[in-house]
Amino acid sequence: MTETDSVMRAMTNDGAFRIVAARTTDTVQGVIQAQKLSGRVAGDLADLVTAAVLYRETMAPNLQVQCIVQGAGGSGHLTADSHPDGWARGLVQHRRGADVVRIDGGGALLQMLRTLPTGQVHRGVVTVPASSGISGGLMGYMQTSEQILSMVSVGCVLDDGDPVTAGGYLVQLLPEAREHEALLAVLTERLRDFEDIRALLVENDAAPEPLVEEIFYGIDFTWLQESPVRFGCTCSRARVMGSLAALSADELASLMVDAEPLDMSCNYCGARYVVELGELSGLLDRS
Repeated sequence: MTETDSVMRAMTNDGAFRIVAARTTDTVQGVIQAQKLSGRVAGDLADLVTAAVLYRETMAPNLQVQCIVQGAGGSGHLTADSHPDGWARGLVQHRRGADVVRIDGGGALLQMLRTLPTGQVHRGVVTVPASSGISGGLMGYMQTSEQILSMVSVGCVLDDGDPVTAGGYLVQLLPEAREHEALLAVLTERLRDFEDIRALLVENDAAPEPLVEEIFYGIDFTWLQESPVRFGCTCSRARVMGSLAALSADELASLMVDAEPLDMSCNYCGARYVVELGELSGLLDRS
């Protein structure tokens, strides 16, 4: 059984259905710990990270994607990034004074972005269904913005704020499925039992193999590919220095008023970067 995070793809032998299933337990644990989260918002961000992984693996395996939830009533934003190298990360931005980002109940929006090889960004926005959360939002996006009939379920089980297990699946209906109406009816009915997969995730430690085998039970299918998933971030000292180098002379001078090193941390992963006064002075001399 899978003991580390991964994504597995499979396709029915008749070419009618494709599935992408993921275990993201360790990845979302890294995200939740870096963001210092607990409770409902931890579970919602975990689900969004899993959704980002499934979206990238389905639509753009070689491209970076980002999923953003705009909470109802201006309650804040959740952001999840997934990268072709396998890393994923997440970020919570609350409205001042709020401790949750409202997703259920209506009014939340899900924005899906992926960077194209040309450098352009493909963007789509859908409403998050009032009762089905991130799963329903991703499913609605796939069907309205991508014109691909899909079934999606993501889930996370928490214990005192720490993820016990997390993962999900996306089943994609391919054009050939229309020639297999009986199989389509069977699988559509079966997927009703997989709308909430949290119990199954706990039972199998979120391993994608048994999840795929359960969904495709009695249907001939072929495994296609397995890819690793992990918590990670693009921040680095070089990026920090590059950002500072882009500031104007006045902006750099304002950072040196207190005559103290500049202490910065990454919003995503919490990594700390200290820029000494001499380094700031060197940037100022070159500006």
